[in-house]
Amino acid sequence: MDRERHRLSPWPHESGPDQWHLRLNTTEKPMTDNSREALQAKVQDLMKYGTSANMEELDKIYHKDIVVMDLHIDGRLVTLNKQDFMAMLKEAFKDKIPEEHMWAKIHSLTVNGNHGHVLISRKIPVGGPKMHIELSIDFCFEDGRWQVTREVNFSRPDAEAA
Repeated sequence: MDRERHRLSPWPHESGPDQWHLRLNTTEKPMTDNSREALQAKVQDLMKYGTSANMEELDKIYHKDIVVMDLHIDGRLVTLNKQDFMAMLKEAFKDKIPEEHMWAKIHSLTVNGNHGHVLISRKIPVGGPKMHIELSIDFCFEDGRWQVTREVNFSRPDAEAA
């Protein structure tokens, strides 16, 4: 049975080939391998489920031992475990319109065996209403799926929103 998927594709209204936005693609089958394409699909899922605060799906993507570190512009470091991070996301995206927070720019997406890494910029309301966040995300392919094991975020106010 076909499963709903989102695919990163160039957004025609953005400048430059490395500006990305999500678009719906309902013909793609779920990926259960450790390929680069499967990791890219998982990143898309992560953005979709994060902005819609879908805790059930996020629970499958975030590894049980995930560590999330957020370094704020003032130098303050916040470190969270899985449950605390998911609670923070749920609160941050409460009453938000997911489509308004799908902006992303992938700088690097690599796979080395069962390990993956993504360096991505996002504009999302975590840590403030209009934040620009650089994320370094480590993945492992475990239990037949890509899972986030570590996320290191650098937050700053979005210059365009100021």
